[in-house]
Amino acid sequence: MSFTTLIFDSNIQLDNLSLSTKPESYAFGRRLYRCQIEQQQYWLKFHLINSHDVLEQAFERELSFYQQNSQVRHSFLLPHQIIPLCHIKHDDDFPQHGVGLLSVATNIFFSHIQATDSIQVIYYKILTALQAIESMHQLGWVHGDFKAEHFRLYENSCRLIDFEQSYQLQPIQNLTATPHYMAPELFHGKPKTVQTDLYAFGIIVYEWLSQSKLTAKNYHEWAVLHCQKLEIELPDELRCFLPLLTGLLQKHVKQRFSSAIEVKNCLNTIDLL
Repeated sequence: MSFTTLIFDSNIQLDNLSLSTKPESYAFGRRLYRCQIEQQQYWLKFHLINSHDVLEQAFERELSFYQQNSQVRHSFLLPHQIIPLCHIKHDDDFPQHGVGLLSVATNIFFSHIQATDSIQVIYYKILTALQAIESMHQLGWVHGDFKAEHFRLYENSCRLIDFEQSYQLQPIQNLTATPHYMAPELFHGKPKTVQTDLYAFGIIVYEWLSQSKLTAKNYHEWAVLHCQKLEIELPDELRCFLPLLTGLLQKHVKQRFSSAIEVKNCLNTIDLL
């Protein structure tokens, strides 16, 4: 099977299939498998038909995103393919209706910072991720659910995954979000935008640079943290990135960076010496 030519083998055999779905999602009909095809590792994702309307619609939204962007091999996407589930050969009882999203398995992009990583290496990592975000935003898409695990490393580049909350042109009503990464305005019922994407990216970069995780016990505590109490602190050797984080994590939209280009311009002014 080749993701270069996107030719699907209708007799494809999935080897070493292992279920990776979270228990709650599994109960609602979501299925995520890790598998192997011809020595290559893949993820297979699908949703059982007529099991949970909201999650099923979210998965359909992701499929629609990939279908709308299938004509060009965008640099921010992993190699992927939408496949009929009835074509999958495996001993397990796979559904015979619907389709699945097959994509190359990859490692997380923002891996742990090593003591040997220079400021230049860290700078380039952030810039590479920004280029992926910029490419998506330039197509008119808002991702809507950035979190660290949605940035993946593939062929020395950053790729984005999980477009279940994405939209183009007009915000979709009642989209869900992860409070850990929510911009302050989202707690007040405002729609997701390019700037809410950038705020979430700011949280990701901040946690990566500080090698720490923000914590809160419930939705209310997350709201208080993001809307009132978030304070940015970095190790002395990484304080050069404070202007970047300050611009990404402004509580008020009008004061926050408005585009990935603006973020890159700030990044380019950082003195790496």
